[in-house]
Amino acid sequence: MMHSARPGPTGPVRMSSLGRWLGIAALLGTFVTAAGTPATGLAAVPEVKKIAMVDLQRVLNETKHGKKARSELEASSKVKQDKLDKKRTKLEAEQAKLSSLSGEALARAQEKLQRDMMEWQSMYMALQQELAQQEGRLVEQIYTNCQGLVNELAKELSLDLVLVRDNMTVIYARDGQDITKKLIDRYDRKHAG
Repeated sequence: MMHSARPGPTGPVRMSSLGRWLGIAALLGTFVTAAGTPATGLAAVPEVKKIAMVDLQRVLNETKHGKKARSELEASSKVKQDKLDKKRTKLEAEQAKLSSLSGEALARAQEKLQRDMMEWQSMYMALQQELAQQEGRLVEQIYTNCQGLVNELAKELSLDLVLVRDNMTVIYARDGQDITKKLIDRYDRKHAG
C-alpha cells in the first residue's frame, strides 16, 4: 500500500533524503542476498531476516508533539498571512485609484505602487522561507526523538532493519510489518508535547 505525503500548513511535508537512502540500502541488500554473494568490490551485507516499516508522516501528524507543533505553526502562519492579505488589499485599492489620475500624479502613484508591490513580494518570500525553516526545525526535532525510540523498538522486537515507509523507498510491505502505531504510542509517553 502506497502512502502519500500528508499536507502541512504550507504544502506537503517531505521527508529528508535519509528515508530514500535507507530504502536504497535495503534494496542493495536484497540484490546482494538474492545473488548469494556480494558483487566484486562491494562489502558483504549482513543477512536481513526481520524488517519493519515506520511511517514518519503519521508520526509527525499523529503524535501529541507533532499536533501541537503543527497547530502552533498554523497559528503563526495565519497571523502572518493576515498581515500580507491586508497589505495586498491596500495595494489593490491603490491600483484601482490609478485610473482617476493622469500626468505626473499618475507617474508618481505608479512608482509608489511598484515599490510597494516589490516590498509585498519580499514580505511574502520572507514569510515562506520563515515557515519552511520553522517546519524544518519541527520535523528535525521529531525525527531526532524518533531515532532512539526506533532503536529501542527494534531491539525489543528483534528487528534487523527498520525502513522509513515512503512511496519513493517502500513500494510494498506485508501487513503486520509496520511499527508506526507502536512508535507513536511510545513517542507520546516519552515526549509529551
